[in-house]
Amino acid sequence: MSNEMKGVLLAIGATIGWSLSGVFVRYVPTVDPWTFNAYRGASMSCALLLWMLVRYRGDIISHFRQATPIPLIATAGFFGIGSSLYILAMQMTSVAAVSCVAATSPLFAAMLAWVWLGERTRLVVFIAIFVALAGVAIVALGDDKASINGLHGSLIALLVALCFAGQSVTLRRYHSVEMAPSLIVGGFGIFVVVSLTVGLKPISLQDFLILASMGTVQLALPLVLYMRGARYVPAVQMVLISLADAFLNPFWVWLVHGEVPVLDVFWGGALILGAIAVVTVRRATPATSQP
Repeated sequence: MSNEMKGVLLAIGATIGWSLSGVFVRYVPTVDPWTFNAYRGASMSCALLLWMLVRYRGDIISHFRQATPIPLIATAGFFGIGSSLYILAMQMTSVAAVSCVAATSPLFAAMLAWVWLGERTRLVVFIAIFVALAGVAIVALGDDKASINGLHGSLIALLVALCFAGQSVTLRRYHSVEMAPSLIVGGFGIFVVVSLTVGLKPISLQDFLILASMGTVQLALPLVLYMRGARYVPAVQMVLISLADAFLNPFWVWLVHGEVPVLDVFWGGALILGAIAVVTVRRATPATSQP
């Protein structure tokens, strides 16, 4: 098997793992969103820490020392806030709506990279952002007709996209910093902050096991697969593969829980994914088309 095929399979595995979020969320609909994410984040951090211990053995401390404060805090902060809002959005509106709106993250990352890093951003990216936002409006208004909290949930999902865009740009700005230590700090940070502020609400053993499984299977494992796959596959291809989450996430929820989104979500989602796909493909073509 070629390295490229290995990378593609790893990226597909990561996307499938991420796409299980809606299934897990719908299994524990009554758990407070902050308590939900506190246990989910802590279990993800425990799983990633165990993976680093197995991989680096006694050298794990040096990897945490290499993580300088600014990128560590920024990445952990964006992850902690974004993942908490993600769970809140899923509890307020359909999984399909959240998945489609959150998929705008790469477009916002391109805009933030232009502002923060001074990277050149083509006009097509800004056009795609407006098209994607039109798709977000269709999704949000369509879900608002179906649910009292649908509009609020879609707007929160837009904040999720902005947080994950900030995380992506931070990792690009500090590309020499390893991702795993920042995510471990972010996961444990969520648990500590929630414990000291709003407090952890009591949950059953069954709910705890579901959240612990989610942190391991839906977050930690896909992150490991994605980090390993990124070694062999171009970033453009990785983005395109990860877009499958917007389809797979609501598909699993429909298959397991019977949740069917309103028709407007499909129309808005098509606009969003189409805009991202066009930008991603165009970003790849200049390197081969220019003399």
